[in-house]
Amino acid sequence: MDPYAEPEQTPPLRSHHGCLWGCLGVLIAAVVLVVAVFGFGAWHFYTIFGNDARIQTVMETVRKSDEAVSVLGRNIKVLEVETQTFDYATGRGGTATLVLKVAGSSGEGEVKADLDITGQTAKIKSLVLTDSEGRAHYLIGDPPPNPLMQNSI
Repeated sequence: MDPYAEPEQTPPLRSHHGCLWGCLGVLIAAVVLVVAVFGFGAWHFYTIFGNDARIQTVMETVRKSDEAVSVLGRNIKVLEVETQTFDYATGRGGTATLVLKVAGSSGEGEVKADLDITGQTAKIKSLVLTDSEGRAHYLIGDPPPNPLMQNSI
């Protein structure tokens, strides 16, 4: 070995973790983005419940109904708003139909409410609670007539 010879140039050692850290960074960024979107959606969803006078009117009526309490139990809460349909065809107001998924301390169900809306007030025309077994409980309004009894003598 010649002491005056130039040493061989060896390439610097490369870390083999570059791909791992890059992929983990992208994965963490994607998870943070998904959590942020779902978090904002949940916050917005629960804010709607606190501010919508129609939903509050329907839920106050359901909570005061003895039949609803016997079916769902106490602490009846809205789990999700399935549909909201508004029709403002009249000049002084309109109608709305709400379908809410609700749950109490002893069961779940679905509430369908038909509302007459005048200004900021909503009057409930029909309020039907369907329990988890599919039975309809008419809290406000009459049940539809029995089709078998329509043409009876």
